[in-house]
Amino acid sequence: MEVAMLRKIVIASTLGLFLATSAVTPASAATIKTGSACKKAGQTVKVGKKTYVCGKNPVVTPTRNTYMLKVCSDISKNYALVRPTYDQMLELAKNNNVATLTELGNIVGGSDKKFIDDLVAVVDEAQAQIPIACKKGA
Repeated sequence: MEVAMLRKIVIASTLGLFLATSAVTPASAATIKTGSACKKAGQTVKVGKKTYVCGKNPVVTPTRNTYMLKVCSDISKNYALVRPTYDQMLELAKNNNVATLTELGNIVGGSDKKFIDDLVAVVDEAQAQIPIACKKGA
């Protein structure tokens, strides 16, 4: 009778130890990566060395909130800030019968040329980096 009781205690202890040390992952702790759904815009989550921000990703899903790399969020915000000025400059170039902003910069010269060249460089860089930084699964 003592052996049977000892066996039950050992089995119960082993089972308890196994359950206590096994990793239980709740459903809410799903893997976070670019394109994963999120609810609160602006929320940041750090996973390893990567920082993700909840918001509207311009490449993956521009209509609903998903996680994206912080660098994607930063580039997108900066692009959104300079794009209206870029569009105004394009309109100015068109009104002056100039095909490109570079040509417009050459015509106006001086500090205005530098401003236009810098604006073109920023917009071109953002347009090149957004698809890379904001791609799904990053």
